[in-house]
This record gives sequence, C-alpha cells and structure tokens, in this order.
Amino acid sequence: KTNVDVFAPGVKIYAPVPHNKYKHLQGTSMASPNVAGVAALIRSYYPKLKAAQVKQILMTSGLPIKTKAIMGGDKDNTKTLSEVSTSGKIVNAYNALIMAEMMSK
Repeated sequence: KTNVDVFAPGVKIYAPVPHNKYKHLQGTSMASPNVAGVAALIRSYYPKLKAAQVKQILMTSGLPIKTKAIMGGDKDNTKTLSEVSTSGKIVNAYNALIMAEMMSK
C-alpha cells in the first residue's frame, strides 16, 4: 500500500515480440507501459500540467475494482486493490483525459 499508487492491466496483454510476431504477456512489464502511456497522453494534450498533477489525475480518475486479486501467485492470498494500493483503482485513459481537461482550465 505504501509502494503502489495505481494499477493497470497486466494480464493477457497482446504485445509485440521479436521476429515481427505478437504474444500474450503479463506482469509489471506489461502494466507499467499502460500507465506511462496514459501519462504521456495527458502530457501531450496538456503540456502545462505539472508531474504532480498528472500523478493526481492517474490516481483519482481510475476505476475502483472491488474484485479480489491473487497476491504473489498464491491463490490463498487474495486482497482488494484498495488493500494493496494508495488509490485502489485501475488506470482509465478516458477518465484521465476528462479530468486533465478540467484541471488545465
């Protein structure tokens, strides 16, 4: 809860791999680019927003997920996103852009 601010999709992400192919991948290597991409989208449309504002947008505009997630691959250890992150939400690009528009005015 002290190290994770927000979540992003990270399972069964259809991603490019070497030799001009695609594969379903998972993990932080798939989730992190989702968050970075939404942040880049916000900054490209609203370059005057500060980094702290973009972070606030990412954390507050996300969607709360009430379903419990398996922690560390242990099926007996499940928690809600709000139990293991600051925001308890998953990044949502649409909501983030709406909030960025309002914040930029």
